[in-house]
Amino acid sequence: MNPPIFHTQLFQRLMLKGRLRHLQMVVTVARVGSMQRAARELAVSQPAITKAVSEIETDIGIILFDRLPRGIRLTRSGQVVVPLMERILEATDLLAQGVAVQRNSGSSILRVASVAAGISGVLASLAPAFCRANPDIVLRVDEVDGRHMLGLAARDEFDIFVCRPPETTPDGWTFTPVQKDEHAVMASPSHPLAGKSGLTVDDLHGCTWLMPPAGVPAEALLAVLFDGLPPPRMVQLPTRSRTLNRAAIQDLGLVSAAPISIFRAELANQTLARLDFRLESSMPPLGLLRPQVSTGSAMDRFVSFVERAARQAL
Repeated sequence: MNPPIFHTQLFQRLMLKGRLRHLQMVVTVARVGSMQRAARELAVSQPAITKAVSEIETDIGIILFDRLPRGIRLTRSGQVVVPLMERILEATDLLAQGVAVQRNSGSSILRVASVAAGISGVLASLAPAFCRANPDIVLRVDEVDGRHMLGLAARDEFDIFVCRPPETTPDGWTFTPVQKDEHAVMASPSHPLAGKSGLTVDDLHGCTWLMPPAGVPAEALLAVLFDGLPPPRMVQLPTRSRTLNRAAIQDLGLVSAAPISIFRAELANQTLARLDFRLESSMPPLGLLRPQVSTGSAMDRFVSFVERAARQAL
């Protein structure tokens, strides 16, 4: 059993011995599940990978990987520690991006995190126009899971979020709604019910549905819609992936209850159709979650641009 160590001691040890290249090797091994494959991906020798992993394990006093006859796997400790190493590498990448942008153009970077509905419903139409109007701002957009949003805000990994209002607004942050949203019944334009008016619950009950993921509003919405009826036929592919949802609806001839914001582009270009049945759903709006005190001109211009576009859309 390893002797106890204070975190301050370990911090000093890592400051003296920690090497980013070693961390990159460890993270790559964890991702690909093999030291040999990690060596090929990073264009180094396998002994170099083996040595780096061993040295990191020695430095922190924790075994990160179980060595198996075929490949390796993270230990329980490794499952906790390796994601933290990934964050160090991500922060280093952001540092490199920031320095490169400043040296090459003097531009500002605005770090935007968005839920999937925010990307398809808000940013897909506004981000290109914003970048065209503000060539001196680098708009770095990452899609995030809304369930992790508050943690990301607490860690200061992003400047602004495009999301729905959080249950609890973090101290020092504010939420501004910019776009209304609602659920609709989606289908392929070739679906037998597409284009028909006055659809009933019985019409929808006769369809084959795409099963919604557990816990999303659509799950409860369908339970209310078909209350008192046997469950409708379902294809059991519950997923939060917008791409996979769209493919299942189109290729399998399914219907799905989904926020309009998710498939706004598909409805506009008619690769998906909204069936003529209004769902009784009250969805919270999409909006901007941002610090109450501005972090600079880039944020101010982005907020102003999005809010102005929202006013014009009303």
